[in-house]
Amino acid sequence: MTLKKGVYMEGHERPDVIDYRVNVFLPLMVQLEKWMVHWVANGSELVRVDPELGPDKNRVIVVFQDESCFHINEYKYDVWCVL
Repeated sequence: MTLKKGVYMEGHERPDVIDYRVNVFLPLMVQLEKWMVHWVANGSELVRVDPELGPDKNRVIVVFQDESCFHINEYKYDVWCVL
C-alpha cells in the first residue's frame, strides 16, 4: 500500500485567511493576553510574570502547533497494513 498524506501546506496568503487572521484571530489573542503568563527579560534571565486573575477568571495557556508534526515519516512511502 502506498502512503498518501493529503496535507495541503499553502493557503496562508489567501484573502479569506488574511481577513480571518487580522479581524478575528489576532483581536482574540489580544483579549486573551491579559490572562496569560508573560516572560520579561531581566539581564540574561527570563522572569515569569503571572496574570492577575479575578475570582471568576482562569489562566489561559496557549498551545501553538506548527507543521512539523506533518513531517513525521516524511520520506516513508510504504506502510504495512494488518487486515
